[in-house]
Amino acid sequence: MKVQSIIRAEKTNLAVGEWGAGKYQRSKFPLSKAGRRAYSLGSSWRWRFAEFDAEGQHFVVRLIVNEGKAIARAHLAMKGARDCTVLCCYEFHPDLQTGWHLHTLCGERNNILTAPAGTLVHGPWVKRLPAVSQPHNRATFAQDMNGGTEAWLWHETMRFFRLETKGTLV
Repeated sequence: MKVQSIIRAEKTNLAVGEWGAGKYQRSKFPLSKAGRRAYSLGSSWRWRFAEFDAEGQHFVVRLIVNEGKAIARAHLAMKGARDCTVLCCYEFHPDLQTGWHLHTLCGERNNILTAPAGTLVHGPWVKRLPAVSQPHNRATFAQDMNGGTEAWLWHETMRFFRLETKGTLV
């Protein structure tokens, strides 16, 4: 099973949490190979989680946002009893190559059942789409919409991972 299959799959049992700030419980997004810093993001960071089932597995999406620094990261992970296998990270951060991009498993590690568990997406088996030198179609961070930046970023996360319920985005 590949990452694309999960994004495209029909989702069931969607549960969306509330926004929070700073530290969150390890059980929401367990990463055995990550240090304390993975859970304590600081007071300027906000987070929100969504969990769902697809293709016979349980998954979690973690959105973390630092509005002051214009950084947003949405991680998709397969959630096990004691660990998560992070499959991809859809992110935006200001730098010379600004724009929304995806870090995802590729090659033989693209099979989610054999992907490395307990760590964030990094290593030689990870690919950035679009590549740094390629143009980014989606280059904006904040939108002037009802609800503010957090609401827009959550909508963008739900859209990207296709987390729809009965024709509407949560």
